[in-house]
Amino acid sequence: MVMSRELFILSLFVITATGIAGYLLYKYGTGMLGTITFDRMAEINLTSKSMLYLAIMILGFIMVAYAGVTLRNDIFVMNYLFTPAIFLGLVILFVSRLMIGIPLSVTGVGKLTALLTALLVVGTAIASNIFFKETFSFRVILGIALGVFAVILIGEV
Repeated sequence: MVMSRELFILSLFVITATGIAGYLLYKYGTGMLGTITFDRMAEINLTSKSMLYLAIMILGFIMVAYAGVTLRNDIFVMNYLFTPAIFLGLVILFVSRLMIGIPLSVTGVGKLTALLTALLVVGTAIASNIFFKETFSFRVILGIALGVFAVILIGEV
């Protein structure tokens, strides 16, 4: 199946719009919590009440995972979501997005987004070359070099 150019552009627009909304909400919420550090991210206050709710949450995750895996043959989105590599990738992306709260609590969302985007472009290109043997034209390499230059320009938080 080939995707039309219009549908491709529409999907990019939806991804961009939801990403912008997510970043703005994330910054708004982070601003309400003050400076976030690794220590604050690791704060845990285990009480009998918190342990009960943690157990309920874990049970809920297990139930969702079981139902999703069971539905893989019936619903394509479940097959997609619960393909092991995709699911693990989404979990890792979730952890990455959770950690964004640390620098986001001390800098602007625009500056951080530009910095992370440039770093992700460079890092992903290098990893893609190593793991998937992806090759890049001179034009793409020049674009990646501009990403490195962007990191240098923006990096002074």
